[in-house]
Amino acid sequence: MRDQSRTPFFDAVQSYIGKHRAGLHMPGHMSGQGIHPRLKEFWGENVFLSDLTEVEGLDYLHRPIGVVKEAQELAAEAYGAIESFFLVNGSTVGNQAMILSTCDPNNRVIVQRNSHRSMYGALILNELRPIYLEAEEDRLLQFQTFPSKKTFARVLRDHPEAKTVFVTNPNYFGISSDIDYYVQKAHATGRRILVDEAHGSHFHFHQDLPKSAVDAGADMVVQSTHKTLAGLTQTSMLHLGSRRVDKELVRATLTMLESSSPSYILMTALDVARMQMATNGHDLLQRAIDLAEDARRRINNLEGLFAPGRERAHTEAVYDVDLTKLTVHVSRLGLTGFQVEDILNRDYNVEIELSDLENILAFITIGTPREAVEILIKALEDISRKRHGKTSTIAPPPPIPNIPEMVLFPFEAYYAKRERVRMEDSVGRIIAELVTPYPPGIPITVPGEVMTHECVDYMVFMRDHGADLQGIIDKTARYVQVVKER
Repeated sequence: MRDQSRTPFFDAVQSYIGKHRAGLHMPGHMSGQGIHPRLKEFWGENVFLSDLTEVEGLDYLHRPIGVVKEAQELAAEAYGAIESFFLVNGSTVGNQAMILSTCDPNNRVIVQRNSHRSMYGALILNELRPIYLEAEEDRLLQFQTFPSKKTFARVLRDHPEAKTVFVTNPNYFGISSDIDYYVQKAHATGRRILVDEAHGSHFHFHQDLPKSAVDAGADMVVQSTHKTLAGLTQTSMLHLGSRRVDKELVRATLTMLESSSPSYILMTALDVARMQMATNGHDLLQRAIDLAEDARRRINNLEGLFAPGRERAHTEAVYDVDLTKLTVHVSRLGLTGFQVEDILNRDYNVEIELSDLENILAFITIGTPREAVEILIKALEDISRKRHGKTSTIAPPPPIPNIPEMVLFPFEAYYAKRERVRMEDSVGRIIAELVTPYPPGIPITVPGEVMTHECVDYMVFMRDHGADLQGIIDKTARYVQVVKER
């Protein structure tokens, strides 16, 4: 067992800075000497001194033989992985590397439909042919969760040609699937399983959180250290959990996709975040769980509000719940989640993670101050009191559309000649771009699918009620790109 209190990369950076070398190398600001005084005064000196490159003693992310290698080995042991890779381009590059390193071009691949858009980018980059796993819907909270066990087993049975499975667990709201079942079923049928666990980087370190996909034995797992732990934005990790993948091909794929000038500030943050969780993670997470559970209990005493917890678990749609994610169902106030978020911003100086038609979501992490949670609860108390007895004028949202018919594979439609049409005129046309209302970030149409009335109605409703339609070129979200007819 390695000494998890060590921070080899951070120590090497500090040691190098202490040498006060005459630097004649990148980056061009030369240890902050070229930085404008206003920025230097605001950020401080150390951030620029730490912005280093592959100088003597600091190793190189894409060919690690020294302190980077040691730091990644410590991470692998801390997370229970065979090997771990630091990522400085976020979980996006990790998802794409997982798929590109396990699927040959034109392979069939089984993918969870409500996956992050980075997965769809990988389908296009590697010209893959997807088979979709359709997710269940949590009808109370109005968002999609995961494929049922029946759906998962059927798709694997019906498509023996697909040797790789890609799933997302947990979802943005901290709802978790039965990841043990997915992994065991995939392996029993001779497949690799890749897991986008962007929102679960903390699971391994506390027994009251959902099971980590690494602990479940998934072949590869991507986690966003910056989302739920103390990493800086863009810091993530890719963990190898089995020998079913070629680790050298994974490394080569990351070298191709990721920046050749990786941030040494971000790698330092990853090294220290790992150390923090390995040495004190359980206690830090216990505090966050207690804080979130107390907030949940108090919010559930407010008129018109509902903050679900673990009582929602153990159904086909919801197997387990991350107690640090504080979801508040607000539609009984007669307001949308978008409206409540605006009110919190404007009137109470509170910034939450996201809102959708029915809910708001607050992250409670190891860094959340109790004072911030108190301000949120007092704001919700005030909003609840002001809305008491008022009737709702919100139209019910249309149901989430069924997956449209796929007539071209995503890469075929993406690279095809295209034209712009009004969204309402796109019915019956082959879509050439990913259309993803955010939140919740679920793709409604994927390149190669035929647009339906149901999809248009849903996207227009979401757009007009405050959602951001991501993935489309048109900034007004009133036009979409379709495959040009011959």
